[in-house]
Amino acid sequence: MKLFCCLFTAMLLSPAVSELKILNLPKSQPGASSCALTCSGVSTHDESGDYEWRDYFDKTYKQVDLSGCGFVSEPVVTATVRGDLHCPSIIVRDVKKDIFYTQTVQDATRDNMRLYECDVFWSANGFTC
Repeated sequence: MKLFCCLFTAMLLSPAVSELKILNLPKSQPGASSCALTCSGVSTHDESGDYEWRDYFDKTYKQVDLSGCGFVSEPVVTATVRGDLHCPSIIVRDVKKDIFYTQTVQDATRDNMRLYECDVFWSANGFTC
């Protein structure tokens, strides 16, 4: 039992080992590997203000907040939409260090995106220093 307690304590006190390697970025040079970060989140269908779905001709778009990640340059962003079967495909546009925009590929309306509960699940890889 004493050995188990020692091993368990050692595991808790040991730093977690993880590795993230970013080979390149769209507009800047990679930073130090110790500054590499994967940040992810969900931008929900019912957000309001700057982050709500908005109509744009026959498509819709949505601004997504990355400011909580603390990136110092434009990260690499991947996003997908999840909700009802009627949610359209999306693309990522206009990535900045603290925001990005996503736009529907197929025709869609803001009301439909809310009705079908189309949430944007995203992941961003970048540098914090």
